[in-house]
Amino acid sequence: MSGILKESFQTADVPRTSRPAKILCIDDDPAIPSSIAIRLRGFEVEVIPAYHGMHGFAIASHEDPDVIITDLRMPMGEGAFVLESLKQNAQTAHIPVIVLTGQRGSDLPGRMHHLGAERFFQKPVAFTKLLEELARHIPLRVRDPSAFQD
Repeated sequence: MSGILKESFQTADVPRTSRPAKILCIDDDPAIPSSIAIRLRGFEVEVIPAYHGMHGFAIASHEDPDVIITDLRMPMGEGAFVLESLKQNAQTAHIPVIVLTGQRGSDLPGRMHHLGAERFFQKPVAFTKLLEELARHIPLRVRDPSAFQD
């Protein structure tokens, strides 16, 4: 990953702030937010986990994350419902949402886009693709270059 990293992801045309970017990751599998946090450890970002749909919606309302990554099939708030709720709420409608799911279906990407998702990925996704999408929405400033050493 170090070959594609530093210059390409630091130069996103997104507003830069002094605080780390906040990424809310809603997934009932705790390994997903954890692995995303580990993969992003070298960047100035904070990954906030939520383990079911309504938990994620509540956190989004209080934390004002810069971007949300959500699964679809979850307890207490299926992902499509959460996405629709986020986009209909004036407080959260502006937050870009990336769907990352293991669900399959040729109609899913179109349905999620119609509900307001910025991007749709099926698990497993190549991390560089997810990183490229995140870089469209948040500044990915390198905090620790040694985290990218092979």
